[in-house]
Amino acid sequence: MSQISILYRLQQIDTQLDSTVLSLQNVEKEIGDDFIVEEAEKKISQAKLNYQDELRKLREAQEKSKNVRLKIEQSEASLYGGKIQNPKELQDLQAEITSLKRLISTLEDHELEEMIAVEDAETRYKTEEDAITSIQGELIEKHARLKGEKTKLLEKIERLQAEKRVTLPAVTAQDLSLYEQLRKTRNGVAVVKISSRACGACGTTLTAALIQSTQLTGQLVRCPTCSRILYPG
Repeated sequence: MSQISILYRLQQIDTQLDSTVLSLQNVEKEIGDDFIVEEAEKKISQAKLNYQDELRKLREAQEKSKNVRLKIEQSEASLYGGKIQNPKELQDLQAEITSLKRLISTLEDHELEEMIAVEDAETRYKTEEDAITSIQGELIEKHARLKGEKTKLLEKIERLQAEKRVTLPAVTAQDLSLYEQLRKTRNGVAVVKISSRACGACGTTLTAALIQSTQLTGQLVRCPTCSRILYPG
């Protein structure tokens, strides 16, 4: 096998390695990317706080109503108990009871509003709970799939690296140095196949003499425009 053929094979291996390593990095990033769960946890935490706050408000409203009802019972017991005989005191007590009953009506309306608010907050809380459960389930499935992909990619990288180790000894030190330099400066592509009488990388049209030289000489021939090594195919 000619030196250019070996270099072209090395380029194919390295191109696949580059692509596979990039895919592996993307998979590992997805595996470690838990921002969706974090957002869901923030929402459920806020929904829980809102629910607890509405429960507190409801209990406070119920406690106020309870205290006013107790006061009404006590006042009515005093009014109808017969112990108070003074007409002015009885009149004041009656006025107080009337005022308390108006207040209890307002408190009961507020209590009803708070009950509705609690139900709404509880519904939102349960909705967020169901959402995070669903997200966690999907994430478990996703991670299982990604871990399977990661295993396959690691196996592919290992196989390609083994192929590269077998190929490298056949490349001369000088040619390998040029190849690695071009890889660094030409986006990882040092060797390109001639396609339709043009450089397969930059598209420069090649002369017949240049193409012929890639086929006949033992020297590496490079594209006059991008300087990559040309492989005749």
